[in-house]
Amino acid sequence: MENSQIFHDFSVSTSISNDSSSCHLNSSAENQSYEDILNNAVNNSEQNDANEDPESYVVVGQDFEEPVSLEGSVVKDDDEAYELYNSHAFRNGFGTRKGKKEYRSGTRIVRQRFFVCAYEGFKNPDGVVPKSFKKIDRRTGCKASVQFDVDKKTGVYVLSKHSRLHNHSMVPANKRHLIRSHRHISKEQLAFLTTFTCSGTKLADVLRAMRKEVGGEANLGFTVPDAYDAVLAEKKKKLDGCDSNQLIRWFTMRQSKEHDFYYDFQLNEENQLINFFWRDGRMRSDYEAFGDLLIHDTTYRTNKYDMICGPFVGMNLHTQNIMFGVGFILNEKAGTFDWLFNSFLTSMGGKQPVTIMTDQSSAMDKAIR
Repeated sequence: MENSQIFHDFSVSTSISNDSSSCHLNSSAENQSYEDILNNAVNNSEQNDANEDPESYVVVGQDFEEPVSLEGSVVKDDDEAYELYNSHAFRNGFGTRKGKKEYRSGTRIVRQRFFVCAYEGFKNPDGVVPKSFKKIDRRTGCKASVQFDVDKKTGVYVLSKHSRLHNHSMVPANKRHLIRSHRHISKEQLAFLTTFTCSGTKLADVLRAMRKEVGGEANLGFTVPDAYDAVLAEKKKKLDGCDSNQLIRWFTMRQSKEHDFYYDFQLNEENQLINFFWRDGRMRSDYEAFGDLLIHDTTYRTNKYDMICGPFVGMNLHTQNIMFGVGFILNEKAGTFDWLFNSFLTSMGGKQPVTIMTDQSSAMDKAIR
């Protein structure tokens, strides 16, 4: 009797707390078993949990992005335009890619710029060399994109068209930090990682400390494989002991075989090779004859160490380029140019050119003076 009374009270309280659609629970509670009511409660709880999942709000083929359109937004350059759309994509749970550029007729001036959803288009399997493994192709031909029109006079980017129709589901909020376009290692973070790894600390320990500092991996901005790839790429940019020693041995060998071969190099505080210069006897004889005009350009950085190639070039009587010397430097600071040009002038017996053409005129003038 007491159990029946308790069960009746429970059903009455349940009917009062529910909404109007379940108001008949009290009248039918006496005809239901205790297990039926518990099963109904569990099912309702699971349904509520499913409704809280961000993916459950996605309606494929509908405009389900945030209601505020980006049309009319104005930014100053290409980087800010991409950042604007990428930030919008992060809030809505999808990735982005840089689309095509359209140029003004007969020029390389950008007229329109497009950024698209990461699921845009389809990969073309034709002409692809078969591999032992195959990556998952997640592209669905999504049409979501933005179009920026570049003002001809001011050069600012104006967002003129924003298509928000996706044909795929969105990424839940707790997984959005894993999207490729939203993962990035800043210069400060990379410097922090390389500093501790060079000091003997394991990279896994450094990452564990960084995750704790920012409150979890979701706030870190990159994944563990991204960190390992970035540190490895940074390491490859520097001359290691094997390459440095091999280079110096090659310079020494040439100097022993050629009576007028000259080389010089510079080390940092950790005895790592950072700058070097060389020239042979033919280069010096050409400089003696045609050294009135000296051209120095530091725009070439195609080597795997990301060092700056700074060749010293002149022109002969047939308007042909001739080489006076070659230098590789780590940066474009005034002190680096000072060392490089002192090495060049020393190798040429102190003879200074009459005219200098360079892309670094201020640093060059300071180094020559």
